[in-house]
Amino acid sequence: MSPRPYSMGKREAAADKTRSRILESARQLLANESETDLTMEAIARRADVSRLTIYYQFESRTGLLEALYDYLAMRGNMQRMAEVFHEADASVALQKLVRTFVGFWSSDPAVIRRLRAMAAFDPEIAKGIQARDGRRLHAAREILRRAGLIDTKKTVKARNSAAEVLSMLTSFETYDALARAGQTEEQILATITDLARHISGL
Repeated sequence: MSPRPYSMGKREAAADKTRSRILESARQLLANESETDLTMEAIARRADVSRLTIYYQFESRTGLLEALYDYLAMRGNMQRMAEVFHEADASVALQKLVRTFVGFWSSDPAVIRRLRAMAAFDPEIAKGIQARDGRRLHAAREILRRAGLIDTKKTVKARNSAAEVLSMLTSFETYDALARAGQTEEQILATITDLARHISGL
C-alpha cells in the first residue's frame, strides 16, 4: 500500500494546526491592550511562523481577517444562527436571535471591542465588520417578515425601521454598554429581549 494518503493526511493536519495557531495568535494580539497593531508581521512573530506561511495559509490580510471573523464566530457559537432561520415562530426566532448575539458578544468581549474599535481607522477591518453587521440586520428583517403583516408601503417602511432598531439592540455596542453598567449576561439577555419584543410587537 502506498504511504502517500497517510503522508498527505499528516501534512493537512500540520497545516490545520498551523492555521489555528495563526488565528489564535491574532486573537491574543487583540486581547492584549499593550499591542498596538494587527499587522502580518506582529501575527507572524506571535505565532512563531514566517509571513510567507501566513500568506500561504490565507493568501492576503483580507483572507486572514475573514478567517479570524469566522474563528471568533465559531468560538462564540454563532452556528446557532441556523436555528433562527429555521424557526417558524417569529416570536421564538426573535428570542433565539437575541440569545445568539448576547452569547457571541459575551464569548470574547475584549477582543471584539478592540476589533470594532480598530475598524474606525482600518478600512479593511471596517469592511468585514460592516458585512457581518449587515447579516444581523438581514436576520431581523426576516424575523419581522415572518410576523405575517400584509405588505403595504406603510407596513414595509415600519418593518424596515423596526429591523434597524432590532439590529441596534442586538449590536455589540448595546451589549457592551449594558455590561459596563454592571448587568450580568442573563440580565442583558432579559433587557434586550424585553426591548426587542416591545419594538417588534412579538
